[in-house]
Amino acid sequence: MSVNETFNLYFSIIEDKRSQCDITHSLLSILKLAMLAVLCGIDELDKIIDYGKSKKEFLSKEFEITETPSKSTLTRVFAMINPCWLGLSIVGILQTMINTNPEQIMIDGKAIRSTDAIKSIEKMMNIVTAYTDTGMSLGQLTVSDKSNEIPAVRELLDMINIKGTVVSMDAMHCQKDTVEKIINNSGDYVVQLKKNQENFYEDVYAMFDDKYMDEADKNCEYETFRTLEKGHGRIEKRTCYVLNDVAYFTDYMADWKGLKKIFAVKREVEKDGKTSKEISCYLSSKNTTAENLLSYSRNHWQIESMHHILDVTYDEDRCKLLTKTAQENLNIFRKMGISVHKNYLKNKKQTIKSSMFNCLLNEQRLLEILQNCNIR
Repeated sequence: MSVNETFNLYFSIIEDKRSQCDITHSLLSILKLAMLAVLCGIDELDKIIDYGKSKKEFLSKEFEITETPSKSTLTRVFAMINPCWLGLSIVGILQTMINTNPEQIMIDGKAIRSTDAIKSIEKMMNIVTAYTDTGMSLGQLTVSDKSNEIPAVRELLDMINIKGTVVSMDAMHCQKDTVEKIINNSGDYVVQLKKNQENFYEDVYAMFDDKYMDEADKNCEYETFRTLEKGHGRIEKRTCYVLNDVAYFTDYMADWKGLKKIFAVKREVEKDGKTSKEISCYLSSKNTTAENLLSYSRNHWQIESMHHILDVTYDEDRCKLLTKTAQENLNIFRKMGISVHKNYLKNKKQTIKSSMFNCLLNEQRLLEILQNCNIR
């Protein structure tokens, strides 16, 4: 199946609510144009139009896009499309490109700060995303307030397939009902423990006091694993300490479904002759080694990296689309762009931003990326 056929297949599930008697630009053409533009690092409506006009011959030949819509048409379409259906379409397309058997799913929320100043949007939008270690966004939900992320995450866990995976979350989602949801849906969890679980937090952190951890190798109270990295003028040491005996926490474990491991990660960074140190504690249902637990906790940064790319490469925090739906839909396209380039650039020394720019300059490079993602 060709790229164009794949796009047509998955985008065809999206309902076009416009009056069909006076349509000049098909919904398929508009969605394909937006997707290709975003793959080239373009997400502003004016620039998407410029892209369509400057690449007219290429778009017509490869993707059957014969006309470029106006800004008002793009605005109406982005505000009309149901984000849930667009998300399902994008996931379908990405599943033809990217390994669909992740080991870990990271869940976190990100605010789109520009929406705080848009009068038609009551509160600043926060989008909670499920992101895999294979670089794919599985699903997302939008909430209007940071505190609403907790029920949104539980809803999201019912929307996606987490069977056989490890779900990692930050301390906000260290909630008994949330981890129970994960276990009931046949997944495992790694979740950071902080002061929102006051007594449990204090008891766990007492067990990982420095004076004990520094002697861990001598008294074998912990299973340990350590990594050491040097680069960019600094030395970073990470040590994972896993309690060998969790009997002390039996009462807590009865309340936290599936809990099998309690561990801490000590991170020490030496730079310019100064050393900084921080300790983070975690709960996990995964009965595995200190090495694997350290990997799960560290892999969680990948979703933070994706959020960083949304801001730096796409400048999302300054997006001025005036409707909540349009903001959601463009966010879905941006994440798709990141997923495709990240998958293509595995083992390549190039940034996502430069890869997108190469696609803009070179049409064959764009086709090559799609070809190497196995959908062409």
